[in-house]
Amino acid sequence: MVSLPMGRRQLALLTATTVAAVLVTVSAVQCPGEPKRTIALGVFLPEPYRDKIEPVIHLALDHINRNTCLLNGIDFQLILKDTQCKTSMGMKALFDLMNHSPRPFALFGDMCTNVNEPVAMASKFWHLLHLSYAETHAKFASAESHELYPTFFRIVPGDRNINSARCNLVYHFNWTRVGTVKQSDDPRYALPHETLTTKLEHGYGIKVIYTAGFTVDEFENVAVGLAELKRRDVRVIIGDFDSELAVRVMCEAYEKGMFGSNYVWILPGYHKSAWWTNVEESNCTVEQISEVLEGHFALEFASSRPERDLTLLSKKTVRDVADELFSVCSNHDCNSSVYGPYVYDGIWTLALAVKRSLSVSSDISHDLLLSAINNSSFDGLTGKIRFENNERLGLIDVYQWRNDSYVNIATYDGAADSFTLYSDQLDGWKPPLDSTVVVRERQYVSYIIFIVAALLSMIGVCLALVFLIINIRYRSHRFIKMSSPNMNNLIIVGSIFAYISVILLGLDTRFVNPGNFVKLCYAKTWILCVGFTIAFGSMFAKTWRVHSIFTNIRMNKKAIKDSKLLLIVGSLFAVDTIVLTLWAFFSPFKFTVSSQYTQYAESRLIIPELERCHSQKSIIFQLILFGTKGLLMILGCFLAWETRHVNVPALNDSKYIGMCVYNVVVMCVIGVSLAFILQDRVNEAYALTSFFIIFCTTLTLSLVFVPKVVELLRNPSGCEQRYRKGMMKSVVGRNTTNVNRQLSTRRNGNEKEHLTRLEEENKLCQKYLHEKSSQLWELIQQLTKLAHYIPDALDKEELGLLGNHHGSNCLNSVEKQTLLSATASPSIRTSSLTESPDREAHSTMVRHRNEANWPWLDPRQPTTML
Repeated sequence: MVSLPMGRRQLALLTATTVAAVLVTVSAVQCPGEPKRTIALGVFLPEPYRDKIEPVIHLALDHINRNTCLLNGIDFQLILKDTQCKTSMGMKALFDLMNHSPRPFALFGDMCTNVNEPVAMASKFWHLLHLSYAETHAKFASAESHELYPTFFRIVPGDRNINSARCNLVYHFNWTRVGTVKQSDDPRYALPHETLTTKLEHGYGIKVIYTAGFTVDEFENVAVGLAELKRRDVRVIIGDFDSELAVRVMCEAYEKGMFGSNYVWILPGYHKSAWWTNVEESNCTVEQISEVLEGHFALEFASSRPERDLTLLSKKTVRDVADELFSVCSNHDCNSSVYGPYVYDGIWTLALAVKRSLSVSSDISHDLLLSAINNSSFDGLTGKIRFENNERLGLIDVYQWRNDSYVNIATYDGAADSFTLYSDQLDGWKPPLDSTVVVRERQYVSYIIFIVAALLSMIGVCLALVFLIINIRYRSHRFIKMSSPNMNNLIIVGSIFAYISVILLGLDTRFVNPGNFVKLCYAKTWILCVGFTIAFGSMFAKTWRVHSIFTNIRMNKKAIKDSKLLLIVGSLFAVDTIVLTLWAFFSPFKFTVSSQYTQYAESRLIIPELERCHSQKSIIFQLILFGTKGLLMILGCFLAWETRHVNVPALNDSKYIGMCVYNVVVMCVIGVSLAFILQDRVNEAYALTSFFIIFCTTLTLSLVFVPKVVELLRNPSGCEQRYRKGMMKSVVGRNTTNVNRQLSTRRNGNEKEHLTRLEEENKLCQKYLHEKSSQLWELIQQLTKLAHYIPDALDKEELGLLGNHHGSNCLNSVEKQTLLSATASPSIRTSSLTESPDREAHSTMVRHRNEANWPWLDPRQPTTML
């Protein structure tokens, strides 16, 4: 609605009372064979706008009459009425026109809604066509408007076109959720807003999250509404409110921080008026308002069509008509009116309607006029002229505010229902997301990390198989035979399981479907747990045997065979089997996807998701497994520490087994700790876990089997008995050093403890004597039992096989003769042993050794040290 300025009301009232109407007759070109006639057109023209509108009307009639034979000699008699934008004056003007002779066939105007509405409601009773050149109010496009104003048309595109342009704009940028702000107490904004929200949701599938309404009297509701929009994470906001309130709304948006690259506002176009500078009633400065408006969109009906070279019905181009319009308005200040081009097209619309009506009937029929208007379709100065349900389908310009000015970035054509975006005008602007997008990213192990770990694991498996083949192929070799090849095989098998577990740990639903993922979880748990138990259990058993042999030596020690070691490993495996079986029975795995900590980046809320096999009571069974294996590793470390001085080349891998125990314990503690800390970071957790498993397993295999391979290369036959010296060095030398260290320590004590020290030294000497006696007995027993396998009639070939590995002769003739002489006559040995008291005592000690349980009592058993 357009209001009349107060400064000129007295002058307008005086003019209206002295001049009832201004009659202007415009003669048409007389076309051949056509009679000349005059028809009247009532024009509602408020005095404040007369200087802007009347010149355009005369220009349009001049183009109609001088350049075409459109009216066929018909003269338009313009009856100008000043309504002063008052309802009473408008109705009086209508009554005057109805009493005028000739009666006008149509009404053209008015500028003001409060005049157009009552006139439009009354004109239907006189069957009078009413075409407005400036009306944009939404009430004329409501559901009941066709019944209330059946003869009313408007040449200016209304809110129907603007709403369609808004919907196309939102749809073009793929925004699926918006919020709205409306002025509820003004029908100009409230009515089209309801239509807009319905069209968005039902016509375009765009969800309206929340509508914040406010009134002039309760403007404080804007702050509450904007806060709710922000709470609901609305980023695209459509506003419908008056320009006088727009600054205050934008100021509230500034205070709420609802601006910037993450927000976009879609506002009504106020036809480039400097409304954003009216900051007197707000708490913000012009600069702050401009900061909020940066990047916002404004939509308004177009003042002219963009095709400047298009030829119109006047046989002039759009550019020519615009230039003429500018020239006639230069003295009348009509260039400032955005309605000038629509006045021009309105006169052409009426002229064409009269032409079509007269082409059917000699008289101007009301029904024919209405039909002609509804069926209008021609190119006008403001675009394609078309009507639908008395509503103009026209052009809507979309502007974007950038750097304190508007830039035309798109145009919507209501006649063609087309939306054209000028991408080059966006100048690199990127549309924000319509909300904080929640992105759920399934976290998988990187293909590169998985491939590298899998390749290293396969190399490790191949290495383990090579060691297994060597261990089986040369199991009779003296060096390998004395290191318990059966236990070494178990170490290799456990290592292979560990390598395979690395590959299984990297598999996920990219490789197996969710239905088989639970089975994969069971396979991971069993293979890794069993592999560790077999490998480490075997090393633990061998370390225990070394500890049992070389520490706390007692006279009644028995042989420790591989069967006892296998029993230890089997017991550990049984514990794992029981725990894992109970776990699967009482708390089975279930496939779950768990959300992790969120990350915010570029309006995206990223929620990482991890695939896991969840078990309700998994913590209980994990503690049991970690407890048993932790206790096993602690005992292994203790045994390795106790046997750290054992360096027996004959027991070739005793020292390396202890190193392996240390290696496994350290790597397991560090690896499990880091894997638990980094369990939410799949790449880091998998990489570190794989590294520790592969490194620990490979180092263990290398420490255990590389020395054996070197020995095989150095001594393929296995006949060099270097272990005698090494064994004596380890057992005798270490204990002698210990005795001397202990004796020297006790000599430094108090004199009062002298007797006690002597008793302790006596016990240590006795223990040392027993150890020496045991070693001597071992040597004698080996010589004696070795002689039983060399009969007197043993030929040279049989003697050559003694001590030979894989057919090599390791005993020379002197050694054979010595062995034969040593066992030739037991009586000689007995007599020689009884010649002196010392030998007699020694013989007595040896005589009682048959009752002792000695580890190497039966020479037929394999000489197994570890």
